[in-house]
Amino acid sequence: MRRGLMATGQLRCKDCKRVIEHGERYLLDDDDGKEKRYCIDCCLKKGFAVSMKEKGDEYITFFPPSKFDAK
Repeated sequence: MRRGLMATGQLRCKDCKRVIEHGERYLLDDDDGKEKRYCIDCCLKKGFAVSMKEKGDEYITFFPPSKFDAK
């Protein structure tokens, strides 16, 4: 399961090994039983997160709307 979280301490990104600072958003992926943490930059590169624009505001989300969502 993937979860978008806020860091409460210093963590390391699994890919780039960068320190995820306190208060920074990150993705926790524990699909195979092992916890993997990814920083926002790596999530954007891997497609785990997308940049969206809504009502003139731009934001990054880990949970983009599906093309099957009702509008």
